[in-house]
Amino acid sequence: MRIVAGKNKGNILKSPKDLSIRPTSEKVREALFDILGTSFRETCFLDLFAGTGAVGIEALSRGAKKVIFIEKELKCIKIIKENLEKTENSQNAVVYKMDFLHGLKLLAKKNYLLDYIFLDPPYNRGLVNISLLEIAKLTILKHNGLVIAQHYKKEKVMENLNNLRLFNQRKYGECYLSFYDYVNI
Repeated sequence: MRIVAGKNKGNILKSPKDLSIRPTSEKVREALFDILGTSFRETCFLDLFAGTGAVGIEALSRGAKKVIFIEKELKCIKIIKENLEKTENSQNAVVYKMDFLHGLKLLAKKNYLLDYIFLDPPYNRGLVNISLLEIAKLTILKHNGLVIAQHYKKEKVMENLNNLRLFNQRKYGECYLSFYDYVNI
């Protein structure tokens, strides 16, 4: 697994040897950032259910000012920190070891305003919609911010959640990227 573009292009990232997590593939990461273009430079990016941190580190490589990683598994936290050190991105990252609900609430309590929220929970557990509902309740996304959910192709995601509106979906093999924007209600 390597960084696709930016200042860390080509760096190989560490990932667990077992199949306990499913890192976002290079193909999907490349597609995601091609869709976002350069609009995320100098932004604050959340990598929720961070796993190896590949998506957030890709954002840092491409110019994000700050990336917050939320992950509950200790072995993944260690991998994220190693990958950040290897790519010399630790100074622009905050890593929280906690589950996604506590992490989102902590960000709201700390008054974070995020430009992008990327979430890639374990497939087929209903966590995509639970996460989206929680994000929609909290004031952590800027008015022009985006939420991008990666989910299994057979998982149905909600289209409208309070102030979040599904406006685009792209299929990549077994997964979808679903894009939500912030709307005033």
